[in-house]
Order: sequence, then structure tokens, then C-alpha cells
Amino acid sequence: MAALITLADYKVYKKITKTDSDGELNAIIASVSNLVKTYCGHSFIDYYSTPKVETFNIKASQHAILLNEWPVRTVSLVQYRDAYNEAYQTLAPEEYYVDSDIDTLFIHSGYWAEGFGAVKVTYTAGYETAPDDVQIAALDLVQHYYKEEYKERKSLGSASIDTGLSKTGTSKWPAHVVRVLDLYRNG
Repeated sequence: MAALITLADYKVYKKITKTDSDGELNAIIASVSNLVKTYCGHSFIDYYSTPKVETFNIKASQHAILLNEWPVRTVSLVQYRDAYNEAYQTLAPEEYYVDSDIDTLFIHSGYWAEGFGAVKVTYTAGYETAPDDVQIAALDLVQHYYKEEYKERKSLGSASIDTGLSKTGTSKWPAHVVRVLDLYRNG
């Protein structure tokens, strides 16, 4: 999976010119990128040009499927099967409709076939590069982990400082990062 930001992005953002921490920063950037994608429930950039194949379990009387990656760019293949042990059949493009405003796939007549793995969709979605606000949130999270700002108490010489993180609820991330990422969260 591709990183949401690069080492060069972080070094420009924090005005760093030295290279002695590049290995550690690259590892943190990779981890933060995966953490943000997991928290938000989609990848942002991984399926922009590489198709994603997603299989859906369908409940009774369901005519809409909300795709997990967004914004939807193209839907190249929609398949269904009436029973779990049957082969998938392909729907013609005129048999379904993609509403790209809400990233939802609708069947034109009736309902989707019911069952586990009943519908399989191949599509591209996401952004060529992560949105600017997501990039800044990722940059701030890299800083958060690199400087160990996630700790509730920090030592400064002979003094100990309470960072206040234990008072921010369940998240130990900076509040401004959580606010941004919540805008992009699935479900």
C-alpha cells in the first residue's frame, strides 16, 4: 500500500535538512499511512488507477451497495451469483447504475441476489494524491509519534510534564487530527 506522504514532504513541513533520522521517519510514515487508512476505512490513493475487487454479502431486499473506496472513478465489472456454490454471472452496464455523488451502486430492477459473497464489483476509486487536509493530518501524526507526544507524561530534565493526553477522551491523537480524519471515515 502506498504511503499518504513522503519523507521529503515531512522534511519540508518540519524544515529538516539532516538525514540521520531518515530510516526511522520512513518507518513511521509507512505506519502512520496504514494507521490513517485503517482508521478511515478506505485507502485514499491505492485504487486510483489499480482496480479494486470487492465482494459484498447481500441481505434480503437490498437494491443499493455502498462501495468502500471513494470517490468512485469507474466501475468496470459487476458480477452476481444466486447461490454460494454457483459461478458469478456478469451484469451488463445498463442493468446497474453508479451514483458517484454518494458512491453507491444500484441495480435497475428488483434487488441484488442474496447471500454471502453474492455480488462482486471491480472498480477504481480514490484520489491521485491524498487530499491536502489528510496529508497535513498524516504529517502531524508522524510528528506525534516521532517526538513521542503520545506519552501521558514527559521528562524535561529533572521535571515531569503532564501532556494532558489522558484527559482527551479515548483518543491519544491530537484533536485537530481526529477532526480531519473523522471527515473521511467510512461507517
